[in-house]
Amino acid sequence: MPKNPFRVVEMALEIQIERMRLVEIVNARDAAVQRLSDAYVSIRQKQDIIDRLQKEREDKYAPRFTPNSLLRVPTEQADILALKAHIHTLETIIEELKAAAKENTLQPVKSSDPPPNYEETAKPNVMNAAAQVDTKGVSPTSREASKVSESDKLNGDAKVPHPPKPEELAELVKARNRILASIPLPPNPPDNPLVPISLPSSMTLHEFLSSASATLRTCLGNYRVLQSVTTNWCPEREEHGFMYTPAFKCSTNPRVATAHRWNGVDVIGRMSKPTECFYNNEGTWYYAGSYKAFQMDDVTTREWAELSTETSSALIKDTIAGRKNSSPQNTYETSQLYAAGALKVACVGLQCVGFNQEVYRSVSELAAKLNQSKWKALGIPTPPAVTTPVQNQSLGLPVPVTIPTSHFKPPTATTTSPSLHSGTGSPISGLGIGAPAWNAGLVNGVLLPLPAGRENSPFSGDNGLYANANGSLKR
Repeated sequence: MPKNPFRVVEMALEIQIERMRLVEIVNARDAAVQRLSDAYVSIRQKQDIIDRLQKEREDKYAPRFTPNSLLRVPTEQADILALKAHIHTLETIIEELKAAAKENTLQPVKSSDPPPNYEETAKPNVMNAAAQVDTKGVSPTSREASKVSESDKLNGDAKVPHPPKPEELAELVKARNRILASIPLPPNPPDNPLVPISLPSSMTLHEFLSSASATLRTCLGNYRVLQSVTTNWCPEREEHGFMYTPAFKCSTNPRVATAHRWNGVDVIGRMSKPTECFYNNEGTWYYAGSYKAFQMDDVTTREWAELSTETSSALIKDTIAGRKNSSPQNTYETSQLYAAGALKVACVGLQCVGFNQEVYRSVSELAAKLNQSKWKALGIPTPPAVTTPVQNQSLGLPVPVTIPTSHFKPPTATTTSPSLHSGTGSPISGLGIGAPAWNAGLVNGVLLPLPAGRENSPFSGDNGLYANANGSLKR
């Protein structure tokens, strides 16, 4: 008996867990035994039928004519004839399938054909149409050469076609952007580039919104966060975009820490209705507007291989976020499942259906108040502020948004190299939400936004906001 009373409680819990595991094992064993018993009964019945049919076949040429048999023979013969007809039909279908499989195996592979693709979302190769040319004017020598090349391919000596180039995958992103560009714009988009929400480094967005008024919290009851690494914006209609999200997620059984399961995810969820969204661009927050989501397509294994490391890592992290005690081995296994196509990534379209100017103004004012209280807590007088007008939706009047000033100079801005998607519909110029780099600091005494990410974003201007020599802001 252990002396430590806490150890007694731990032992009791361990015993209870072992009992639960034992009960689960016993139930699984009983279920397996029941299935085996049902299978045995079914096999026994089929064996009896086979024995009866064989016996009737043997006695076919020596029938016994009795009053009872004369009544039973027509019914049994009808059953036998029906079974024979069904067997003959099945044999015919099997022969047709074998012939079709043989024809597919012997069909030569053209040099212009793409590699085999078994995905439902595979796109037709535009080079196939160009490969179907008329061979009437081809010389006999070239025809013989083509026959030799086809025979080499049948013998396994032909070269495997190369995987598609990134430019071909870029066409898929352009097709998505064309769909987004056809969606109409919201009725009240903002005229100026969005101003970032300046939060203290120790405060999260959830904590920031928890300190808001009851009215603002009600408007943002089901807000959604869009991450820059998994969100792309349409270059023609910057208000719309699409995001990548896992179609399956791994979670741990709360009762058994070693039991993990995969569940399908509703990628649309509450965004089937207009939802207020915030955009996180490498730590800088923005109010993006009201969005509705719609299903576009799934990411293929080829597109997954071309995604940036940051994007794939974020998707893998989101996939196993519900798994306890995850290790680097689990991360590697999940990446291999995505590469093999066992796990899917859904591409969800983002349609901007409105921009709540009241929410935008309230969030900006709340951030300004927090920053002013931070200056006061440090014992530093609140610096003068420069205001930029934001249209009040209800009153139609400009409401000032404060931007603190200082005398520090900004550091040198840096840029990042574009990825596949940034080169095919995600501009990396400009100083909107999705500019490659913001001037983090102050110019002529005016505080400019913090650095942002590489992807372009809704409502971003061509050149963002700049500071004049007199301290005012212009585009």
